Amino acid sequence: MFRSSPVRKARRQFVHRRLRLRLRMFALVFTLMLSIVMYDLIKLDTQVPPAIGAAMGGFVVGMLLARIANIRWHEEASQVVAKMDKLGIVVLVCYVAFAFSRRWIFGHWFAGTELSVVAMSFTAGVMLARLLFMRREIIRILKSQEKY
Repeated sequence: MFRSSPVRKARRQFVHRRLRLRLRMFALVFTLMLSIVMYDLIKLDTQVPPAIGAAMGGFVVGMLLARIANIRWHEEASQVVAKMDKLGIVVLVCYVAFAFSRRWIFGHWFAGTELSVVAMSFTAGVMLARLLFMRREIIRILKSQEKY
């Protein structure tokens, strides 16, 4: 009745389970943050431009953080896997430090609900960029291995 598409089959067969789970986690966090931001923008009457600016800034940071996932083809497993390299670990530590201090950083310009909207928009932008760029890298690897 339901047939798997060749693309879905390639994902399931040639992309490591942990990597698929990580991508799902990014998608879930992005969706959750975007939902909260949209609710706050509509119900709490906060301003839209700071939220858009924070999301764009988060997207740029997420592009840089896509470096964390060192995505490669694993010959023995015949799957796409992600490993952390030394530079990726340094970037991750910097991102975690920023994540804990972003309210302090953004708190200089925003207060109250607007601060929450800006912080969540920033996080949503980071998650979206990481999701898109990791997905793009996985597809590039699968195409180079003629599995996509």
